[in-house]
Parts: sequence; C-alpha cells; structure tokens
Amino acid sequence: MIKCVLLTAFLCCSVQSFAQVLLEIGEKSAADSLLLTSLRSKNGISVSAGSTLLNGDFNTPDYENFLELQLKRFVTTKIAISGNVKKFDIKNYDFEDQGFLSGDLNAEWYILSNHKLTPYVFAGPGILLSNDFKDQNYKVQGGVGLEYLLIDCLAILGALEANYIYDEQNGSMLLQEADQLYYNARIGLLFYFGNRSYSKSSKSKKRLSKNEPSIIKSNTIGYY
Repeated sequence: MIKCVLLTAFLCCSVQSFAQVLLEIGEKSAADSLLLTSLRSKNGISVSAGSTLLNGDFNTPDYENFLELQLKRFVTTKIAISGNVKKFDIKNYDFEDQGFLSGDLNAEWYILSNHKLTPYVFAGPGILLSNDFKDQNYKVQGGVGLEYLLIDCLAILGALEANYIYDEQNGSMLLQEADQLYYNARIGLLFYFGNRSYSKSSKSKKRLSKNEPSIIKSNTIGYY
C-alpha cells in the first residue's frame, strides 16, 4: 500500500513538472523555441605551428617551419569566417631574403558542428609577401582540418592546406621556385569565447502579448 502511494505521488510530481515545461515552451515565441545553441562559441583565436613544403622539383625537399595566429567568427552554427597571419622562412633556395609573411581570409564549413570532434573544410584568397615586401604574390588556398573540443573554451586542431600562387608577378622568385604551389600542415590550440546562442531574442525573457505568435498558437492541431 505504501509503495502504491509513493508511486502515485511520484507520477503526480512528474506530470506536474512536465506540464510546467510545456507551459514555458508554449509561452515562448516560435523563434525563441527554435533558437540554435552551438557547442562552440561564436568567436575564437588560435595559435598554431606547422611546416611548409614547396612544390618544386627538388631531390631532397626541405620542410620549413611557420607560426600562425588566427581569428575566427561563426556566422551560423556551421559556417565561420577566419583570418590568419603566418610567418615562415624558406632556406636553401637562393632567396635574397629568406623569410615570408602570408595573410589569408577563409570561409570554413564545420561538417559536424554539434559534435566535439568534427572535420571541416576551408577556402579563400590570400597574399604572400617577402620580409622586405619586394616579392608580392596573390594566391588562393584551400584545405581540410580536424578539430576536437577538449572543453567549452578550448579545442585542439590540425589542418592540411594547398596554396596556389597567381602568375601575375613576373620574376617572382618564390613563384619560380615553388612552381606556383606550396603546402602547409599545422597543429594548434583554439580558444573560444563569447556567446553560443544564435538567436537575438535569447538574451531577454519576456511574456508574449496576446497577438504575438507562440508554439502553442502556431500549432493548429488541438488548439481552439
């Protein structure tokens, strides 16, 4: 008998709690009830290290190291815009100034954005400059990456990238040596910060006016 009473009380509490949740959902607007919340915050900054390999015909090609600083901004839960700056050196290729800077602007697509581990693809335009700014080259780049979210604000990432240099600047020493292509491979840490909600109205909670649509009012089944 006692077990029956306890079970009945538990079921009543559960039903009441569920009804309260439904009531709160019904009082929200349709837009609020469908708001998107991502695992990843809208903003990110990453620091990476990697290697550069020229595409030229070398018997023993050398891998040269680089450092990268990147800023990222998600515009949707899957699409981000990123910009980065790289500093790297290229030795043994008879360059007068053995160092280059590059700047890239990419669009990124996170394939499994609601998972901690997700592949992503990216592409965009860029520019490549020698340290003395005399050797300037426009380029496009694209690649694939893999990111794992360790905690809410920190992820580890790795990426492979191909860079194609435009044949617009005649006499570009890097263009001649690289045969218009060079490759990057990098690994780094990405720090997330900012909001994870993609609904403007999520910042404030308010009761609806009589004429404002809600999930309950938008559902014509069973509503009178």
